[in-house]
Amino acid sequence: MHNKPLTKRKPSDIASAIQRAKDYAEAQDVPLTAERLAAELDMDLTLFHTIAEGLMPCKSASLAAKIAMIQRACGEATASVVEHAMRRGSGTNMHMAYLKNNAGYDKPKADKNAKETDSGMPPVVFIGEEDISE
Repeated sequence: MHNKPLTKRKPSDIASAIQRAKDYAEAQDVPLTAERLAAELDMDLTLFHTIAEGLMPCKSASLAAKIAMIQRACGEATASVVEHAMRRGSGTNMHMAYLKNNAGYDKPKADKNAKETDSGMPPVVFIGEEDISE
């Protein structure tokens, strides 16, 4: 990976790379992922996550706009993985591993004040399950 600095990239190049990643995911019927975005942006995954997690210093409005584009794409990737996992017939193990490794998802901590019979976790409610295509 080249890891060309964001300051030397045009916003249109970043937008094109993000669109190529989306097009690839759609054509292959797979979720958009951080790995695909990083590959299309020609940067390693560590740098991609540094940008996506807001850890890259931002010294200008131009750089802030580029960072925001990448952060928005990363959010779309997380949503894409979740939506792909929710399809009927889709195994969720790989999706869960992806979300834990790339999107900060982990098992939530139980409330310390929860009763013994109460898990302390919020209830999970599925609405519209019958509308999900096979």
